[in-house]
Amino acid sequence: MQQVDVIYRQMDDNFIDPLAFNPESLLGIPGLMEVDRNGRVALANALGTGVADDKVIYAYLPEMIRYYLDEEKILPNRHLQK
Repeated sequence: MQQVDVIYRQMDDNFIDPLAFNPESLLGIPGLMEVDRNGRVALANALGTGVADDKVIYAYLPEMIRYYLDEEKILPNRHLQK
């Protein structure tokens, strides 16, 4: 396990946390909204914003991560895979 400070959300609001929204969801992370509210993690594109949720932005994610976090991405970008 590895501590993270920021999460880039790539799923619909209704599925992000089954404890807060859709209890039928198997996709989300139970308790994520509580952790966000308590300030223990930040969502780069908070619920309801849709700011970075345009597929055009996905190509720029590695550069954004390097610029803002001075880190390399650790997960593959499923939207850019062929």
